[in-house]
Amino acid sequence: MKPLRPYLYNAYYNWIIDNDNTPYLLVNAEYPDVDVPVEFVKEGKIILNISSRSIGQYVATDEYIGFSARFQGMLRNIHIPFGAMEAIYAQETGDGILFQEEEYYSAESYQVRTHIEKSPKPKVKKASSLKLVK
Repeated sequence: MKPLRPYLYNAYYNWIIDNDNTPYLLVNAEYPDVDVPVEFVKEGKIILNISSRSIGQYVATDEYIGFSARFQGMLRNIHIPFGAMEAIYAQETGDGILFQEEEYYSAESYQVRTHIEKSPKPKVKKASSLKLVK
C-alpha cells in the first residue's frame, strides 16, 4: 500500500486553511535531503509557517513539499521530504496530527529509494550499422 502521510498531510493542511487558521509544520531537520535554514533549527527540529500568505511557489508531490519563503528578509527555497514531517497543526488552536512512524519513511529506506531514483541508468550500446567498404 502507498504510505499514509501525504494523504494525512493534505487533509489536515486543507482542513486548517478552511478553518482560517495558520498551518504550522514540525520538521526533523536532520532527515536526509531536508533543505531548511539551519540557523533556525533547534535541537534538530524546525517549525515552519506554511500558510499561503507566508510562502510562495508551493509544490506538493507524493514524496515531498517545496516552497519559497523569506527568513530575515532573505528568500529561501525549502525542500521537505514527507519522512521529515513530524506534525502539522493549527497555530491558533494546536489542533492537528502527529504523524505515525512508517517504515517507508525510515531514513535508510528513503536513502535507498532516492539513490535508485538518482542513479544514472546504464546506457545501452547500439550495434554498429557501419559496413566495411572495399
